[in-house]
Amino acid sequence: MHVWIIEATEPLPFIDTNYRDFRCGILAQELVARGHAVIWWTSTFDHFTKRHRFSPRVIEVLPGLQIIFLYGPGYGRNNSPKRFLHHRVVARNFFQEAAACNKPDIVFCCLPTLELAEQAVIYGQRNGVPVLIDVRDLWPDHYLTLVPQRLRSLFRLVIFSEFHRARRLLKAATGITAISNTFLDWALKHAGRTRRQTDGVFPIGYPCVLSSLETQIAAKREELVSLYKLRPEDLIVTFVGTFSLSFDLETVIEAARILDQAEHDDIKFVFVGDGGNSPQLRARARGLGNAIFTGWFDQVSILAMLSLSSVGLAPYRNDASMSLPNKPFEYMAAGLPILSSLRGELATLIHEEQIGLQYQAGNVASLIEKIRWLAANPDARREMGMRARKLFEERFSAEVIYPRLVRHLEGVARRE
Repeated sequence: MHVWIIEATEPLPFIDTNYRDFRCGILAQELVARGHAVIWWTSTFDHFTKRHRFSPRVIEVLPGLQIIFLYGPGYGRNNSPKRFLHHRVVARNFFQEAAACNKPDIVFCCLPTLELAEQAVIYGQRNGVPVLIDVRDLWPDHYLTLVPQRLRSLFRLVIFSEFHRARRLLKAATGITAISNTFLDWALKHAGRTRRQTDGVFPIGYPCVLSSLETQIAAKREELVSLYKLRPEDLIVTFVGTFSLSFDLETVIEAARILDQAEHDDIKFVFVGDGGNSPQLRARARGLGNAIFTGWFDQVSILAMLSLSSVGLAPYRNDASMSLPNKPFEYMAAGLPILSSLRGELATLIHEEQIGLQYQAGNVASLIEKIRWLAANPDARREMGMRARKLFEERFSAEVIYPRLVRHLEGVARRE
């Protein structure tokens, strides 16, 4: 089977350094392992570093896995107008380049972006190729979170064409996959139809830690303990991710301030990552003895920090549109209980499986209450973590999810 993957923002296997494989990276390698040929269409621009990798080209990173790089002008901030221009340029270049390539047996295209997803569907219709749209974020609904609540109804009218674009491409797609039931229901509502065999839910998941990394992780763990003066008795609450608008890290820092003033020196907050509002967050946390900003970590350092941690923090804003994002699975893989403010499917999962606690988004008192409970109940906290790891192994590891997704693609290609 010849498969096209279309995704323009993920880190790329064997090219981008200091990143683990994400959804399409794992899927591409699973397809190759099962004997399929894969072309991955992406951008010359690295979404994470905000730098161009190189000029447009084709690179074979594995036997059977080629990556085609499409030019886009790039952007400095995720919510910049330049980002929308970038997506349009990349989609236009895909339209031009795809016409000169041999037809695949199936196309797997991620949403976002709307522009590339639309061009993928148009290509499939013109060439008789089945196209699966993989819903990973609710675009264009996400655009509404970029403006104040009072302006959203007006802004929705301004970007009406984007909603029409989403409905059009989802309706025309051969099938829809999604990272959660909530996201699939959203997509089917936009498509104006009920679920069928070509649709499916495949969570993001997370890869199991390779045993070959254990020695490196152990060495890095000792280094981090020394560098950040971590003690065995510390309750370490860790956030790993981009400091983006989806996360309410201001509330976390305020909770750290109150606990610091109350002389809870055995509770520490570790922020692993960076982002556009990093200077403001660091300034807000200045002088706190219990707030640690590490900057970006490579994968070994992330795994080492999580192995030192007591709790995995998922501090989403009240209006966050996520459902089952990747962050909780990363914490589950490390055997950590999840402390989350995200409502919906994740909140239900945490409650039903007893793998963590829920606090109210934006509520400092609620967050502090849950942290103090976790500190006061170490046995219950560890049991939550063990249940989280077991659930991860049974349902949410990449080793469970992506063979299923490959079989789904094979089935759709055969039927069409």
